Amino acid sequence: MPSRRSVLAAGSLAASALAGCTRAADGPTSSADARVAADAADWPMARYDPAGTGHAASTAGPRDDVQVAWERDPGERVRSESPPILLGDTLYVVGRRSLIALGRDTGDVRFTRNGSYQSTPARVVASAYRTPTLAVASTAGLYGLSADGGFELLGLEFGSERWYGPGSEPDVFRIGPPAEPAPVAADGTVYAVDPGTDRLLALDGSSGSLEWKRTIGDGRSIGTNRPAVRDGTVYVSSRPGDLVAVDAETGDRDWDVRPDAHEGSSLRYRNFRPPTATAAGLVVPDREGVTLFDPANGDVLWEYTHDGNLTGGTAAVADGTVFVPDGRDSLHAIDLESGDEIWTVDYGYPVRPIVSDGVVYLGYRSLPELIALDAETGERRWSFEGESGFSQPIVADGVLYATGWDGVVALEEASQ
Repeated sequence: MPSRRSVLAAGSLAASALAGCTRAADGPTSSADARVAADAADWPMARYDPAGTGHAASTAGPRDDVQVAWERDPGERVRSESPPILLGDTLYVVGRRSLIALGRDTGDVRFTRNGSYQSTPARVVASAYRTPTLAVASTAGLYGLSADGGFELLGLEFGSERWYGPGSEPDVFRIGPPAEPAPVAADGTVYAVDPGTDRLLALDGSSGSLEWKRTIGDGRSIGTNRPAVRDGTVYVSSRPGDLVAVDAETGDRDWDVRPDAHEGSSLRYRNFRPPTATAAGLVVPDREGVTLFDPANGDVLWEYTHDGNLTGGTAAVADGTVFVPDGRDSLHAIDLESGDEIWTVDYGYPVRPIVSDGVVYLGYRSLPELIALDAETGERRWSFEGESGFSQPIVADGVLYATGWDGVVALEEASQ
């Protein structure tokens, strides 16, 4: 254990170093900043963007066959239910008790910062700092972490935690691995579900201060999902079946709906999954189907039903097509404008698809296999078997990244 004098000295040095961590918005950029600077190949949050499309239009992953670029055991069990994010040349993954940063090209561990984090981070462009802030949820609240990790001195961590937001210990019994809905960042604001509650929060990305809060659902609600943000509106769904639109700046409620269950259903409610906001409307999966809602008022534009039982998973939307699992037998491709089926393929897992450059990528935490499908036809392009289940993957510059219980893997196009 360091002596009191050592700790005091460390505190003095830390204060000097921390004084250089904040800046005016037009301040200089250091070499450390370059490692986390944004570029077109970034994957800045869960499901790629604030709208939750899962579609990376400006980059691509491996298309025809794959080989391992690198594999890394970071020394701690990784959350396979939480996909990584990518900023510049740094990959961030959530461990069981930490946030871990790895080099994009090699998988070398750059730093580990301790904390009970339970969601994929979201990059926030915070005007008070040179480097981005990573907003991440835990059962105790929301944290804003330094993307460059701060620094260590004499075994102590300094500058890694920039702010702490409100939170509540969960008052319900959880089944399965603990996880919180991932925060969403847009225009310097963090939108997140208050852990353990059905409240939607908006936090300032620089300070973590509360801008507004809004309760979603009612006493019958059993969970609020990751929000989607588009064109100044935040959309959020809950279980059993509330869908709410609020003004992103004020938190004022624009509209809310609780539609009846699908015709012929034995369920009382739809049990919504997280929404995806698009120009055509709001795509919201549920246990037995998918609905497109009018973003202006919540009116139903079309409904697509299946024989599944989707209790997890999300939709991805790319190039006019909705890709969604049914949780029982199939993955469905649906025309975004009409709601007509384009194709279905056998895949019985409640997966969260992503799409890039005409390829649909699938990974599931209980299945030791990553799969790529042709987005137009549903035909399998390649598969990769691992030792454990995988997270939802992400892609950038021809490489796919995914986490599993036993570590992190990067896959690249196979050599000819």
